[in-house]
Amino acid sequence: MKLSDIESSFGIGKVLRDAQFKTLGKLNALSAEESMIFLLSEKYLSMLPHKMVSAVITTKELADEVLKKGEIGVIVSDKPKEDFYKIHEALIDEGFYYKTRNSNIHESVQIFPGVFIAEKNVIIGKNTIIYPNVVILENTEIGENCVIRAGTVIGTPGYEVTEFNGKQRVIKHAGKVVIGNNVELQANNAVSKGLFVTRNTEIHDDVKTDNLVHIAHGVKIGRRTKIAASAMIAGNVNIGEDVWIGPSAVISNGINIGDKAAITLGAVVTKDVPPGARVSGNFAIDHAKFIQFIKSIR
Repeated sequence: MKLSDIESSFGIGKVLRDAQFKTLGKLNALSAEESMIFLLSEKYLSMLPHKMVSAVITTKELADEVLKKGEIGVIVSDKPKEDFYKIHEALIDEGFYYKTRNSNIHESVQIFPGVFIAEKNVIIGKNTIIYPNVVILENTEIGENCVIRAGTVIGTPGYEVTEFNGKQRVIKHAGKVVIGNNVELQANNAVSKGLFVTRNTEIHDDVKTDNLVHIAHGVKIGRRTKIAASAMIAGNVNIGEDVWIGPSAVISNGINIGDKAAITLGAVVTKDVPPGARVSGNFAIDHAKFIQFIKSIR
């Protein structure tokens, strides 16, 4: 699609330099080429040109500076962020990102009473068990030999809120939830689908979660990771393989957790955790340092 198509079809913005784009994304979390982004502040101009960015919607005040950044397409708007999400939602409604297909549930899947599974765009592999009152929404893929326990919701839109005409609104989500094989999600988990098609929520093989775990949009969880009860994982977090996340731990958005790291009970993680590290506390630091600090104040 071209920026000129946006201007003509949706009546949004004014094109200063036309360009092709394939998807939308945020400048700090891009994973696909030919992405369109919004730009509100000059402090991000230094990140352009960017190999993933082919088009920018921005203010007229910033447009001239963006035009100097190579051959990036530019469309101007009085409300770039609002119009960016209007474009995003319009493309979802038009089926720009996905073709709609009937859901495909293997005949061996066990489904208990009270389960809701969307009629479109759900895939569930063989020998998976879906316990009572589970909700599985569109754009969800679940592998083989999985267990989804009672009350869990998979594929709900994540928490992306912006203002439209003076009112706060949760933005529609275009991505998927992709769950591997031998995954178990215990009771009352919430797993949000990706905001953009370029950043799905992914739970890889052999992951096990306890009750009441929240997994936000765009989170990626590596194989064999274990997540204890009431953990909260914010958007676009990358968790490696064989990680332990303790009860009631909180991981801030965009954080990277290395393979075989351990996040202890109640930790609040606000910076990246290296492979093999063990962190504790609020805000989380190296576990040994945390214990030393606790001893010093007792």
